[in-house]
Amino acid sequence: MAKKFSFREVPTGYQLCFNGQCPRRDDCIRFLAGQHVPATMMSGPAVYPNAMTGDICPFFKKTRIIHGAWGFRNLYKNVEKADAQILKAKVINYLGGPVACYGYMHGDKLLTPEQQECIQGFFNEMGYTNTIVFEGYSIMYDFTEEVSKVDNREE
Repeated sequence: MAKKFSFREVPTGYQLCFNGQCPRRDDCIRFLAGQHVPATMMSGPAVYPNAMTGDICPFFKKTRIIHGAWGFRNLYKNVEKADAQILKAKVINYLGGPVACYGYMHGDKLLTPEQQECIQGFFNEMGYTNTIVFEGYSIMYDFTEEVSKVDNREE
């Protein structure tokens, strides 16, 4: 999937990298974004070169293009009321709390394919096997930070 890079996609406050000596720079979205900073931008958040320890950088983020989804105000429309309460709690917990969930629900934040799959799994576990349809989809560079390093679904 090829997509031309546009600095307009970089979220405000996203940490950029300018370390041309980094061995992983060619695969890092932070370095790619740093190479496309507009001439009018004079300062902003950055990953400092001393973040590197050997060949390891804790801020490395692999460049990838995703099929992101946004908006799910009608997600619980066809769900039993009792099940909706359980599902809402699972989704809110998974997405990082009520404030973060609000951003995803109203399309201010993009859901990665992994997040979409996890949310679909919550519904499947409760017997709702129809494919979830979000309000919109975008092909874009992935600037998301991990919402959860652990799959919070209950067994």
